[in-house]
Amino acid sequence: MPIADAAVWADGARVPDVPVERMLETAAERGGFAWFDLVDPSEDELLAAARELELHRLVLEDVLQRGQRPKLEPYDGVTYCVLHRVEQVGDALVPREVHAIVAERCAITVSWDRPEGLADIRDRLQEGLELLDTTPATLLYALLDETADQHADLADALRQRIAEIEEAFFSEQEPATVEVYLSLRRMVTLERAAEPMSGIIERSAARLSQTDAELRRHLRDVDDHARQTAARLDGAQRLLTSLLQLASARVAERQNDEIRAMTEQQIVQNDQTKKVTSWAAILFAPTLIAGIYGMNFRHLPELEWLLGYPFALLLMLAFAGVLYVVFKARHWL
Repeated sequence: MPIADAAVWADGARVPDVPVERMLETAAERGGFAWFDLVDPSEDELLAAARELELHRLVLEDVLQRGQRPKLEPYDGVTYCVLHRVEQVGDALVPREVHAIVAERCAITVSWDRPEGLADIRDRLQEGLELLDTTPATLLYALLDETADQHADLADALRQRIAEIEEAFFSEQEPATVEVYLSLRRMVTLERAAEPMSGIIERSAARLSQTDAELRRHLRDVDDHARQTAARLDGAQRLLTSLLQLASARVAERQNDEIRAMTEQQIVQNDQTKKVTSWAAILFAPTLIAGIYGMNFRHLPELEWLLGYPFALLLMLAFAGVLYVVFKARHWL
């Protein structure tokens, strides 16, 4: 089985040199618990672990099915929890599922795409939890606390980036709309992982006995952090949505300005075309008359007439004048 780590924890410390096959027995003898941290297990390996712990059928179905939402469910003395620990991969945020099965003397955690497993939780247990005994319940608390802190750190980084985008919106270097959209997508990914945390923590605290008052207080502190993170993410998401709408409005405004400029240019071109056409029509009438009188025919009216030349000039001016008045009245000139 792909085990990132397996150990027995008793009296607040890790018990060294315990074979895997004797861990459950040793945990019962020492009054501690066995923790199996699995990484990328196959279905057969998960089935074997489930049979060993005699898990409820519904727990088994949930563990075998990837893509679970963050949740916490109690089953006959066993607490089943699913968390999404979000990691930065390049420019994107990627949720990583972690399944935790916590019983009285045993805890199984399952994660994928994390070769080191829950190394940060192991280190924290090794260092010791202040005022808390090392039990399966405190293991779950440490997992919840580290996950909530991770969400808070990512939320702070995103809010810093959003502040830079917002500032750029009112400067000369306006960010691209795609950058706003990518930030919004990262924010939604983180919010989906962080928003259910408060409910999970509340259900975890409700499972504790009256003797676990200190652990309950620690969980309330984690719950407060989770609620603050969810509130910050909700406000940041609304701000990003507004910025995206503003960016879209600015793009539409620029497009309208470009269309308006093109329309004005077309109007100017149309006016120029009208003027050129009008003057061409005005000059066409005298040209037509001159062309007729310039034809070399022997018998042409008014050729022998004494007033033929002045009459032709007057006719040209009359046609041109009439056309000029008509075009001027229509505002073509």
